[in-house]
Amino acid sequence: VVCDFATGITAELTMASMSVACGLMAGTLALCRRRRSRMAAPNDVAEVSISNLEGDEENGKTKLIETKQTWWMACRIILGVGIFFGSFQAPWQALPVLLDRKIAADDGLPFTENQLVLSQTVIFVGWLVGSVLLHPLMQRLTIKQLLVFLASIMLLLSLASITLPYIPHVSLTMLFGVRLLHGICLNIQGVQYIYMQNCFPGYGSQLCSLVNALYSVVSVVMALICGTWALHSNWRLEALLWFGLPILIGLLLGFSDLLSVLLSLPRDLIPATPGPTVPSSHGGRDLTGTSRKDLRNLAVCFSATVFAYYGLSYSADSLCSNAYVSLMLVSGSDIVACLFASRATQIGRNRAQFGGFFLGGLCLMACAFGTTDSAFVMTMAFVARMCLSVVFVTIYVALAEIFPEWCQKIALPTCEIFARAGGCLSPLCGTLPVHLSCPLFGLACLVAARATMKL
Repeated sequence: VVCDFATGITAELTMASMSVACGLMAGTLALCRRRRSRMAAPNDVAEVSISNLEGDEENGKTKLIETKQTWWMACRIILGVGIFFGSFQAPWQALPVLLDRKIAADDGLPFTENQLVLSQTVIFVGWLVGSVLLHPLMQRLTIKQLLVFLASIMLLLSLASITLPYIPHVSLTMLFGVRLLHGICLNIQGVQYIYMQNCFPGYGSQLCSLVNALYSVVSVVMALICGTWALHSNWRLEALLWFGLPILIGLLLGFSDLLSVLLSLPRDLIPATPGPTVPSSHGGRDLTGTSRKDLRNLAVCFSATVFAYYGLSYSADSLCSNAYVSLMLVSGSDIVACLFASRATQIGRNRAQFGGFFLGGLCLMACAFGTTDSAFVMTMAFVARMCLSVVFVTIYVALAEIFPEWCQKIALPTCEIFARAGGCLSPLCGTLPVHLSCPLFGLACLVAARATMKL
C-alpha cells in the first residue's frame, strides 16, 4: 500500500514539476527576447528611417540571419550546458544509491553491501578533492575548456563504471578508483553555473532557477523509472543511459567549437618546458582587501547552504516515519522555490539571500519544539527547504556578480571547498533526532545571514 501510495504521489509530483519547469523555461526565454528587443529598438527606428536607401534590404537580411544564429547559439548553450550538464547532475549525485542494490546482486561482481556503501563515501571524498583541484585547473584553463575537460572525463567514466569493475582480482580497486574520479568531476556543477552567467549576464537567477527546477524534475523522474519500469532491467544499461547519454548530448549541443577546444586541452594542461615563465591568467593581479572579505563571507554562505540543504535530505527519517513522503515533500519544495528564485533579481539578490537564510534559520530553529510526524515540523522543514533552494541560486549569482571573471578562478574553488566541507557533516547531523539536527542547520543559516549582510 505504501509503495502504491508513493508511486501515485511521485507521478503527480512529476507532472506538477514538469509543468513548473516548462513555465520557467518559457518565462526565461520570453524575458531574454523582451530585453533583446528593447535593446534593439533604437536600431529598428534608425532602420525604418533609412528604409528607402539602396541596399537596406540586404542589410536587413544579414541582421536577421545574425539574430537567428545568435538565438540558436543561446538555445544550444542553455540546453547543452544548463540542462544536460546542470540538470542531469541528478543521476551523478543520486543514481549510485539506486544502482548499488543491483550491483550487489550481480553474480559477476564480488561486492558486498558494506563495500558498496563505502564506495559511496569515496564519491564524497572525491567531491572534496575535486574542489581543491579546481584552483590549479582554473589557472591553466578557461571556463569553457574546464567544462569540456570535466565533461569528457565524465563521458569516459560512464563507460569505465560498467566495464572496469569486472576485471578479476582488482575489481574493488577499480570500483573505488572510478567513484573517486566520479566525485572529482561533480565539481562541474559550479563551473557550469559560472559559465552560464558569464554567457548571459543579467539572467543569472532565472537561468539557475530553470536548471534547479529541471534538476528536481530529473530526480523525481529518475526515481520513478528506476523504481518501476527499470526495476528488473540490467544496471549497466541504466548507468550508461543516465550517466553517459546526457553528457554526450551536452557536449555536442553546447559547444560549436568542440573539436578545437579538445585539441587545445593538451597544450594548456601541460606547460611547455623549457621556456619562459608564463604569466598567470589573471595578469598577476591579486585579491584586494574588500575582495578577500567578500570571499570569506561568501564561503561561509556556501558552507552553510550545502550543510543545511543536504542535511534536510538526510533527515528524511527524522522528519517523518514515512521516508518516501518526507523526500517527496522536500523535492516538491525545491520545485516551488524555483519560482521565487527566478524573481531574485527583481527583489534584489542580497536581500533575497538574507531573507532566505534568516527565514530558513528561524523555521529550522523552531523544529526544536516539535516532534517526528507532526504537521508543525513538516511545515517548518518544507518552508526552510524552500528558502535554502532560493539561496542555492543566489550564492552562485553572487559569486558571478561580485567577482570579475579573472577573480572567479580563485573565488569558485575556495567556495566549493567550503561547501564540500560543510556537506561532509550533513549525513552525520542528519541522523540525529529532529530536535537536535534541525537547530544545528538553523544556526548555520543564521550565521550565513549575518555574513550575507557584509557582502
